[in-house]
Amino acid sequence: MTAPMPTSPPEALSTGTGTAATAGEVVGDGGSFRSTILDRLGRARSWIILGVLLGTAVLIGALAAGSGEREPLSPENPAPEGARAAAEVLGRSDVDVVRAESFDDAVDALQGPDDTLLLHDPDSWLSAEQLAALGGGLADRTVLVEPGLAALTELADGVRSAGVVPAGSEEPLPADCANPDARAAAEVSAGGLSYRGPGTCFPLPQDDGANPAGIFVTTADETVAVLGHGAIMSNGLIDDEGNAALTLRVLGSTPTLVWYQPTAEDLAVTSGPVDPRSLLPGFVDPLMFWLLVTALIAILWRGRRLGPLVTEPLPVVVRSAETAAGRARLYQDAGAVAHAAETLRSATLTRLAAALRIPPDGPRSSVVEAAGRRTTRDYTDLDRLLNSYTPSSDAQLVQWSQELEKLEQEILRP
Repeated sequence: MTAPMPTSPPEALSTGTGTAATAGEVVGDGGSFRSTILDRLGRARSWIILGVLLGTAVLIGALAAGSGEREPLSPENPAPEGARAAAEVLGRSDVDVVRAESFDDAVDALQGPDDTLLLHDPDSWLSAEQLAALGGGLADRTVLVEPGLAALTELADGVRSAGVVPAGSEEPLPADCANPDARAAAEVSAGGLSYRGPGTCFPLPQDDGANPAGIFVTTADETVAVLGHGAIMSNGLIDDEGNAALTLRVLGSTPTLVWYQPTAEDLAVTSGPVDPRSLLPGFVDPLMFWLLVTALIAILWRGRRLGPLVTEPLPVVVRSAETAAGRARLYQDAGAVAHAAETLRSATLTRLAAALRIPPDGPRSSVVEAAGRRTTRDYTDLDRLLNSYTPSSDAQLVQWSQELEKLEQEILRP
């Protein structure tokens, strides 16, 4: 009888110690699911770290971009190039700092009798009309930070640009003027742009003339101040030298400070496209009409003098045989038998030298000797034919040329 097959105990099936349970944990490559995942993550570890770093950088950049103002010399920018520190100190000193977001906001904010306008327009967004409107008595005092030519012309009478402060000017600039704000600061950091005007302070050491250039200039009535080095107001430099004293005294002289930094949205919008003809002087239209009439008269004057088209003879291709025959007739008419004989002899010697492997500049005797070795003719006969004989008549020339041709055929015959 066949013995019954033993069965696995229930404990083995439930605890996973039996054969069936072990087989269920094995995957296709012989490893467990956990080990497979860990192995793949280990191989891609560098890419995962790179992705995490990139995502962190993007997140930090997004948070930083939305965390505050980033415009240079902005009263809300806490970065080193911003001017938030100066704005906060002025606010604690009972100065109402009003930031104008547009040209209309700046005009509306300048309604009090004791207002100071800070205008920082490095890109020259404002037009001459807008600048004139700002300088029409709206502010008790105007501070121009690194202004351009248009702002100087409209707002700072008598002040003109003197160029960029030379690089390498690291020493602070002393006030060297009678302005009380500049004397309170004593000295400020060098840099930026320089200007010349009625009241020039902090002059450049390189400019020691009668009218020196400085980085802080005021007009004759001291209602407009031009600051050529705007960075002294920034958070990064306001603690250096006397930068804070000059900044706070110039900007805090009135109860209200309107801080205006124009943008591209402040560009003046015209009612319609400009007609290019309106940009031309008035004499252009009559001049163009006169030129048109003159051109028509010239066409009629020169056009009736031109005759019909004529054909031009083109160059003619002439065969070499015809040119040779024409040259022979010229020799015959001139009676130049000796010259014709010398021409025939030179051409024959050239062809024979090439066939006998003799240099073209070799002596005639070499050609005669080589021709004697190639043919059975006597050396004396060949020397007479190729070297010494000269025909004296047309008949002798024809006979002699025939003998030369016969000799060439003997030598050149394969």
